[in-house]
This record gives sequence, structure tokens and C-alpha cells, in this order.
Amino acid sequence: MISQVSANSSYNIQKPNAFSSFNLTQSTYYQPVQSAAAEDKEQHSHKLGITIATSAVLLGFGVLAIMKGLPKGFTKKIENLKSVLEQRLDKFSDEAKSSKLANFYKYLFGKTEKAAEYLNSINNACSFKDILFAKLMNKTKLTGKIAKKITGMFERFSRKTVINGYSNARGRFERLYEVFGAADNKIIAANPEKVVTIDGKTLTAKEWLKVINDKKLNMSQIFNSYFGKKAVQGRYKETKEVMSGLEDKVWDLSFGNVKDNIKNKELYDTFLPEAILQKDKSLLQKKVNWYKNIITGNAEGEGHLDEIMKIYKELLSPEDFQKMERTAMAARTKLDRAVLLETDKFFDKLRDLQLGSAPTDFLSMVAGLATVGAGLTKAEDNDERISVSLKYGIPALSAIATSLYLGATLVSGGNALILSTLSGMLINKAGTEIDEYRKKHFQPKSENNTKAV
Repeated sequence: MISQVSANSSYNIQKPNAFSSFNLTQSTYYQPVQSAAAEDKEQHSHKLGITIATSAVLLGFGVLAIMKGLPKGFTKKIENLKSVLEQRLDKFSDEAKSSKLANFYKYLFGKTEKAAEYLNSINNACSFKDILFAKLMNKTKLTGKIAKKITGMFERFSRKTVINGYSNARGRFERLYEVFGAADNKIIAANPEKVVTIDGKTLTAKEWLKVINDKKLNMSQIFNSYFGKKAVQGRYKETKEVMSGLEDKVWDLSFGNVKDNIKNKELYDTFLPEAILQKDKSLLQKKVNWYKNIITGNAEGEGHLDEIMKIYKELLSPEDFQKMERTAMAARTKLDRAVLLETDKFFDKLRDLQLGSAPTDFLSMVAGLATVGAGLTKAEDNDERISVSLKYGIPALSAIATSLYLGATLVSGGNALILSTLSGMLINKAGTEIDEYRKKHFQPKSENNTKAV
């Protein structure tokens, strides 16, 4: 009996526990619940972040679009198209003016003229808005000072862009002079006494190089005198003086005397600020292009660079000349762009800044900040606010700020939109990595406490 009982006892001890498969540690048992909660929080953060970012970008860029009005470049294209159509119509003879083709051009011209008037009216409205807002900002010393600082910041960015444009052109020409020097050495080493006739003039290769050096020296002197920093700064000051009081002139032609001006057709179909400054802008363009054309020439005549290249074409092998030609084209293009930047885009930017465009453009940033701030109040806790800010809020504001900066540096609207979008994407990627690092190394106390239970 004793042995039987003993045997039964031994059997009971070795019998497996039916719940042994559920013998889990406490932290493992709670892990699925915690993961589900973390996943829900992550989804909530993602949805909140997308909402904030989308709202901030749409509102910010929407405000910027409203404040800036329609692209001035688009308006100019319509005006140019109108001029082309008008020239085509003038070429028709009296007999052909009633032809189908002439009537088609008349139809296009009428539609283009209406479109130009409509666009100019919108641009006028934006100018009036800028002036009104500037007057409002100047009501107090504080807001007036803020408006002045914002305008000054935008103006510095724009002016630096012009100076950098000419600096880049200078670098290209210095590189071209190095290529000229290498070519000169090659020509002298080959045969300095080779006789070459160009445009009916016969000289030795060595004598032609003397002609080239004289023209090259003249090119360098003209560039330094008229496209150096001091010269550009002087023209900038002259332009500022020309634009002094522009806002008052535009105001007088609009809201300054509504009773009389309401009947003025120019108020609706002419972009008043541009019309007021048209003569001054034309004079600036003629003056700057005059010196540029001495260096690089234009469709109406050759410049020093054209004459130099014509000589080198006869002195060098086709392969060497083609390499030089590419370098010369790069220098020519950089100078053309710098001149266009100063006499067109920068002139227009100064005009808009004089009217008070900078503070109104900056409202897009204020709108974006307000949207992000309002959205973050819907976060569940401080941890989520930080996460959403890093991954969505800051990238959205970065895109808006980049667009403002690019506009100030005279980058065209389409390129500015692309670059600002890329900026937001890059900041989003950086913010996501920072947030992951933060969560990994600096977990909130509440999360640590949950794991310890």
C-alpha cells in the first residue's frame, strides 16, 4: 500500500500543468496592448500632422498668391503677344485687311487686349492693397518699424542676387581670359609669323594676338567700370531715387481722388506703377545694355568678344576653337542674365517693395504659423506635439519660408514653387529622423512607467 501511494504521489508531481503554455512574464503579457496603443497614437499623429501640414501650406501659399497677384511675367507675355499681333495686322494691305486671316488676327488681338486689361486691373488691385496695408502699418511706430525691417530684408536679398549675378559673370570671363592665354601660347609656339587675312586685313599671327590683347584689355576695363560692385551700387541708388514717392503717385491716381479717378480708363486697363516708371526703366535698360553690347555685341552689331572670336577662328584648329567657343558662350550667357536680372527683375522688385509688397507677402508666413499653432492644440500630449512639429509643422513652414526667400532673390514663380516643395520634403525627412532618435533615446516618463508595471 505504501509503495502504491508513493507511486501515485510520484505520478501527481510529474503531471504537466495545463496552464504552463501561458506562463509568460508580466512585461511580455502587456506588450501587445502597449504596441496597439502606440500604433493608434502613431496613426493619430500622422493624420493630425498631414492635416496641419496641408492646411498650413494651402493657406500660406494661398495668402501669398492673393497678396502677390498674378505673375508679372505672364502679364508681360500677354502684352508681347498683343504687340506681335498688332504688328502682323499692320502688315496687311488695304485689300487684305478684310481677308479671313486678317479677321482671325483681329479676333486674337481683341481677345488678347481684353486679357491684358484684365490682368493689369488685377495687378493694380494688388498694388492698391500693398499701399493700403503699408499705410495701415505706418499708423504706429512699432508696426511701421516692423514693415520697414521686412522690406529692408527683402531688398538686401534682391540686391545681393544682382551683385552675385555680375560676380558669376566676372568669374566666367576670367576663365575665358585663361583660355585665351593658353591659346596665345599655342599659336606662338606653332608659328608666330604665319600670315593671316581677316576681313581684308593681313597681319601675322603675332600681330593678330596684339589686336586681341587690346580688345581684351578694353573688355576688362568696361566690365570693371560698369559691371563692378561700385557701378551696380550706383545704379541701384539712382533707381531708388527715381522710385521715391511712387506709392503717393499711384495713390493719387486711384484712391486719392476716387470721384475723378473712377472714370479714368487707365485705372482699369493699365498697370499704373509700371506705366509711371516705364520711361525710367527703359533708360536704365538702354544704358546698361549699351555697355554690355560693347563687350558681347547683339543682333545689330558685333562686340569685342565677337571680333576676338572671329580672329581666333582663323588662328586655331577647329577642335581648339570649339572648346574656346563653349567657354565664350558661357561667359556671354552669364553677363546677359546678370543684365536682365538688374534691369528687369530687380527693377520690378524694387518697384513692388516701394509700394509695400514685402509686409503683405510676409503675411503668408504668419498664416502658416497660425495654422500650425492651432493644429498643435489638438495633439493628445506634449510628446505628440513635438513629433508632429518635427515631421509636419516645421517642414510646412520651411516650404513657405523658402518660397518667400526665393521670391526675394528674384527666382521665378515656377522654379520657386518646385524648390520650396523640395525644401519641405527634405526638412520632413530630417525631422522624421530626429523624431525617431528622440523617441529612442529620450522616451517620455509615462512610457517608461508603463513598461515597468
